[in-house]
Amino acid sequence: MEDTPEGVLLRPLKPFPSTRVDEVFGSAGYRGPSLSLAQMDAAVAAEAKKRRRR
Repeated sequence: MEDTPEGVLLRPLKPFPSTRVDEVFGSAGYRGPSLSLAQMDAAVAAEAKKRRRR
């Protein structure tokens, strides 16, 4: 961000370097069987419910 006589100038941040899927896919760390969207939704809802109780 930079103040100029014409107003505020917003400059874009430098993006992360380009990556390939195989370079970042393993960062998830899940090693079990594939889950359906319904199973993933249920897991997210269960975790949210558990955290709400804290």
